Amino acid sequence: VIKQYSSYEMGNKHINGKQTLGENIADNGGLKAAFRAYTDWAVSNPEEAPLPGLNLTHKQLFFLSFAQVWCSASTEEATDLHVEKDTHSVPKYRVKGSLSNLPEFAENFNCPVGTRMNPKEKCVVW
Repeated sequence: VIKQYSSYEMGNKHINGKQTLGENIADNGGLKAAFRAYTDWAVSNPEEAPLPGLNLTHKQLFFLSFAQVWCSASTEEATDLHVEKDTHSVPKYRVKGSLSNLPEFAENFNCPVGTRMNPKEKCVVW
């Protein structure tokens, strides 16, 4: 996990994977637990009709809603300070890091193996 997140760049700075390790593990584990809870719930509840105008499955919408939570805008200065001081990765990599480690994401979006969102080697913590 440290190596994965340390490879992410914002501007001319790398995320400090050691500094953000605890929160990265929490993000990855939380997403995995939430998706498992959703799929368990979906087994005993009838599937609802897809949302009109969207060509997305309910599982794809689950991942989309996870990512949407982290949508934000920030100045370059604020981002630099975040990278330097915060124990959380910047929102962009909280999303990309967690989703790229979850095989179910790649499965549901048909991401080819070896791509950025479906690396051959994933960091699986739990």
